Amino acid sequence: MNRGVRTLFSDDYLWLPYVTHRYITTVGDRGVLDEIIPFLEGRELNPGEESYYDLPIVSNESGTLYKHCARSIRYGLKFGVHGLPLMGCGDWNDGMNLVGIEGKGENVWLAFFLYDVLYKFSEIATLYGDTAFARYCIEQARQLQENIRQHAWDGNWYRRAYFDDGTPWDPHKTLNVPLMHFRKAGR
Repeated sequence: MNRGVRTLFSDDYLWLPYVTHRYITTVGDRGVLDEIIPFLEGRELNPGEESYYDLPIVSNESGTLYKHCARSIRYGLKFGVHGLPLMGCGDWNDGMNLVGIEGKGENVWLAFFLYDVLYKFSEIATLYGDTAFARYCIEQARQLQENIRQHAWDGNWYRRAYFDDGTPWDPHKTLNVPLMHFRKAGR
């Protein structure tokens, strides 16, 4: 019990601010943002390790739910050469676990999700009185929107991702993706 998985998945840390916004706008309970929650500590992933299952320890550091959400968003602002969020070892779609395994692949679905989280959480930041962070979220969302327009849309379809080597994964041209992108030595 209380065990969990630490991964390089790109979307894990954005669900907290997403569901916090959903909770507050549905229930109307803004007081939840002031709840003090300890952070957790666990070892970092080793080089070449996609995930591990462990029992984290409770940190001496605590913060409000708002602080946890803001930290999650800041952590999620990692972008590749096209200005799209880094893939990590995948997103909610486990089948994409090798697309960005080397740390350079970019995720189009995550770009849309992050955009939504940024705009929604800017509303929460405003309600919380943190106008500087609200503006920061809006600025990041606008830049991300432009990067999506420039690099995720191929003129007819949205790409799925960019592989670590920069090759776009266009879903309507799935057969154009070399098989080497789906195989890794020793796997």
